[in-house]
Amino acid sequence: MGKAIVATRKVSDITALTDLLTSLQFGETSYYLLQRPNKIVDWKKGVPDTAKIKKYIHGRLFDKKREIRWQKTTEGYTLLWLSEESLPEGFTEQGKWEITAPQKVFLLGGGETKPWRDTRIPRELDYPMDDWCKFPKIRIIQYRDLKSQTIRFTRYTEFIDR
Repeated sequence: MGKAIVATRKVSDITALTDLLTSLQFGETSYYLLQRPNKIVDWKKGVPDTAKIKKYIHGRLFDKKREIRWQKTTEGYTLLWLSEESLPEGFTEQGKWEITAPQKVFLLGGGETKPWRDTRIPRELDYPMDDWCKFPKIRIIQYRDLKSQTIRFTRYTEFIDR
């Protein structure tokens, strides 16, 4: 389909991470997810504050055009950048990629089987959607490695409530 950018970077501490997130200027249409290995614990519109980021080892911040993920390590944080448009300063591009057409993925569950789940986004995660909407969906774009032709990353673009 289209060109894709997959890039990585390391930052030394929480201050460097939060400064970078601020400089990337994700706006009010962005969402963040903070998670444990198998469960998303917090999701909201906007950018997470430092206190929230400190609590969890994994996180992601995304909007319709880009996503940044972070994982806490013993040396600081490892970052992953996914986009179709730009490569921020300090990131190193990794390989050649293409994207799939955007897709809507329904979350399963709710009602008595809470929490909401999806088993197609590459591993099962619980989404704490509360009573946000009756049938939540996530719009995604998948990133295919051109060398191996394998889908390696799934970028979230937005939550959809209709």
